[in-house]
Amino acid sequence: MSSLDGERLARLSTTLDASPRQLLVAAARLARLRTLGNVDALQRLAILQDVTAAMPASERVAGLLGTPIASYAQDDVDRALASLVADRSARDA
Repeated sequence: MSSLDGERLARLSTTLDASPRQLLVAAARLARLRTLGNVDALQRLAILQDVTAAMPASERVAGLLGTPIASYAQDDVDRALASLVADRSARDA
């Protein structure tokens, strides 16, 4: 089990103009959607925009991601967060 890197999450939060908790909600949604197939850049950006108005249940899910999680789940979260940064950078270019 490991924990998320708080400093890294804070930097991503600044880059993506979303709170760390909102980014965790987005990562959870992306991980779930990826089990169903590929998620394109527009879908990822829509998720990022949607989480800025996250509902209370989504906030609780994000809180769970802040606790120690298995390394395989950590990899899914890391990939989801990296894809959000790449999509935002491409959109802003």
